[in-house]
Amino acid sequence: MLNDADCDDIVNPVNSINKQLMNLSEPASKDIPLILASLASGRKGLTSAFGETLAEAACVCLDERGHSSPTPMNITGKYSLNAGIDWSTPTDQAKRCWNDDQVTTEQGAYGIAVLLVENCGLEVIERSKKKTGFDYWLGDPSSSNSLFQGLSRLEVSGIRNGDKATVESRVKQKLKQTKVSDGKLPAVVVVVEFGTPTVRLEER
Repeated sequence: MLNDADCDDIVNPVNSINKQLMNLSEPASKDIPLILASLASGRKGLTSAFGETLAEAACVCLDERGHSSPTPMNITGKYSLNAGIDWSTPTDQAKRCWNDDQVTTEQGAYGIAVLLVENCGLEVIERSKKKTGFDYWLGDPSSSNSLFQGLSRLEVSGIRNGDKATVESRVKQKLKQTKVSDGKLPAVVVVVEFGTPTVRLEER
């Protein structure tokens, strides 16, 4: 696991100078699948149970906004892509469990973001610590190297229902937030809006 000293390296660009960088790669196809059920298989930095939890939260968000599966999602920003979200209608029990809109939207956005960055060549490998200005560490899914080789930072934000101006404002806020941990490593920002739905993907 990455420890406090590792986080200090990220904040200090001098200490980070020898770290290998990882950037997003544009998908070969403009049409990408986002299959929420696949999160239940887990990732390097996500247990199967937590992946399933993120998927369930995203399903509740999409259902509450009146969508049906598969749901088309427009992705703008660094790349212009068309996503198709495959998801299951949540049970009444799931809806009661996820009755806190803020928490549900945040967790659901994590689920969408995890799948999106995978289509761009990176994988969530570990949760970030507090006060770093981002949510997750990203790395090469095919690499078995040290966790601190080939990293990028991921900051995610969810909006249950908002207009273009709201999304734009949130993107600016999150890009600024990642500067807390600026060094040599890239930062990826994903803002998910469930009403349209749409995603803004940026990298700095």
